[in-house]
Amino acid sequence: MKIKNFIQGIKTSFILGIKIGVLGAVLGLIFHSLWGNLDEIKYTAVNGFIIGFLIGFIEPIFSHSRIGRLSYSLLLFLRVILYFIITLTSIYTLLIVYLKSYDLESSSLSDPQIFEEISKVYFLANINILYVLLIILVVSFLWQLKAFFGKGVIFNYLVGRYHKPLSEERIFMFLDLDNATTLAENLGSEKYSLLLSDFFNDLDSAFAKTRGYVHQYVGDEVVVIWKLKNGLKNNNCLRSYFMAMEILENKREYYLNKYKVLPSFKASLHLGEVTITEIGVSKKEIAYHGDTINTASRICASARTLGNNILISKEVYDRLNKDDTIIYEDLGEHYFKGKNEKIHIYSVKI
Repeated sequence: MKIKNFIQGIKTSFILGIKIGVLGAVLGLIFHSLWGNLDEIKYTAVNGFIIGFLIGFIEPIFSHSRIGRLSYSLLLFLRVILYFIITLTSIYTLLIVYLKSYDLESSSLSDPQIFEEISKVYFLANINILYVLLIILVVSFLWQLKAFFGKGVIFNYLVGRYHKPLSEERIFMFLDLDNATTLAENLGSEKYSLLLSDFFNDLDSAFAKTRGYVHQYVGDEVVVIWKLKNGLKNNNCLRSYFMAMEILENKREYYLNKYKVLPSFKASLHLGEVTITEIGVSKKEIAYHGDTINTASRICASARTLGNNILISKEVYDRLNKDDTIIYEDLGEHYFKGKNEKIHIYSVKI
């Protein structure tokens, strides 16, 4: 499993590296679209790709749960230092390659005539590379802010998508830590807080890998949301639950050694139409309103009383792709607290 996760991590880093590398190359081309000769264009574009690729490749490291515990200012400082080193290394390496292409050594730069000829390409191009680095750093800064506001939230704020209420379909998962009160009493507030931090940090990768995003943490509960196309593709919304279980099982020894307990949880899945709108003045937030959220919450609360680890509504069940690896048990219709109509639910097992 560790090897599989490592390979998946490398794949994620590589894909992100390619994306930001292409961005760097395009920026390099743009900065020379109005001036510069062919050598300058090639030099800046290649440098932009290398810098962007390396930055994109190592960026997921800063999203690791343990590194993510560092202060934001320290993370930003580490990023700037590391990216600056990457930029200098790339610039110097390509300078050596550039000299080699003309059968020259670095010592040749001491010749005033050679230095003048090379500087026309090398130094003028590097001014544009600094612009490329600046934009990539801005992208990195916004990437880090995404961790604070949630996936897509910054973009939605900028374009004002939910400035006026909009109705859209979403999948909601409510995931609740088992025996939270008992754990808090046994561990004490400080150690219980550390447990919650580890618990939510570890489970976050299950949501990210299935293209869900955490809407909010409420005490010992987390609310995760998927757009329909992302949540239903490959049964992502349901797969995230089993991925979360697997993550905790793989860290069994860690939790038992540190907290003397392996945390477990109950969860629910429900989909339906919600109203999404931007609220607040001094503190803005994108809020979700509607009966869908209330129903998902009620189903999760009933999972414990019905003796199931995860319950899904018929609305979710009807939209999932069925196969022989997952067993669905029809539990029929039930009344839930605060609901006037019965809700048809299913339990799920591997």
